[in-house]
Amino acid sequence: MALCLLSGPATVVQPRSIGLLDLAPTRDDELYVHQLNKDHRLFFHGDFSGFHTYCLVTHTKFKIIEGSVIQTGHDKFQAKIYYELENGKSSTKVVGFNSPILPMRSVSACKYGRDLDSFELDLFNGYSSQKYICDLSFMISYATNLDFLIPLEIEYIGMAAKNGRTAQERLGEGHKKLQSVLAELNDRDLFRSVSIVLYKPGELDSKDITFPEVVETLEASLIQYFKPKPLNKEHLDFPNNKTKLTSKLKCAGVNQIITHIESPQQTSIYSNHKRQPLKEHTFFVNVP
Repeated sequence: MALCLLSGPATVVQPRSIGLLDLAPTRDDELYVHQLNKDHRLFFHGDFSGFHTYCLVTHTKFKIIEGSVIQTGHDKFQAKIYYELENGKSSTKVVGFNSPILPMRSVSACKYGRDLDSFELDLFNGYSSQKYICDLSFMISYATNLDFLIPLEIEYIGMAAKNGRTAQERLGEGHKKLQSVLAELNDRDLFRSVSIVLYKPGELDSKDITFPEVVETLEASLIQYFKPKPLNKEHLDFPNNKTKLTSKLKCAGVNQIITHIESPQQTSIYSNHKRQPLKEHTFFVNVP
């Protein structure tokens, strides 16, 4: 019997926002706005419930070239963006953006960190200006003319399904591997950032394999394919390792696992284990 596992569409969340997902909406058409401080808001749109599989990924930061921001309409603007690719080469591109808020009176570049890495938007309605970090979430949500895929390197693959737990609950508890990735990037002072990619694997119509086992099998398959060392140690030899999971799969008559994982929109995923950046990866694992 072949077992087909689908990651489902991907959702990108920044580490600083993971603790707020309990406040996020749980329906596709819902919008939740969280005011971090007087000039910084976060927007959550869509269904943020039921995530059980996640990847920690690293990718380029984005820097706004000074003096390049131009308003092109009441709801649009453009800026020259500096970024780096997975081979370390740098590039710049004039990127058009839809404004996250309306009506917009003016827009300019500002600093959240040490570089010009944010946009400050002034409104017509008298409210205070709002700042938005030009991070991965902003780029894939509001950029209108990206003609390249932003490569995301998988650093760690995890899951949470037992006892009804979700991925955001596990990550919100001070996740050690997440902190390790953040600390290493900070120590090396690289022009890279960390994001969390969340997935909602579907349940199988099977009485032999439970949903937590589906999630664990997806996690194990992804780990043996991408091999994100050194943070992932378990399941690197799946399904040749002898575990409760492999025994359960054999008892259920599974002899092959077909896994399909999607990258977030406008991105590609890869690993340092010779897995090239692709929008989607489909692979087969034979269960001995």
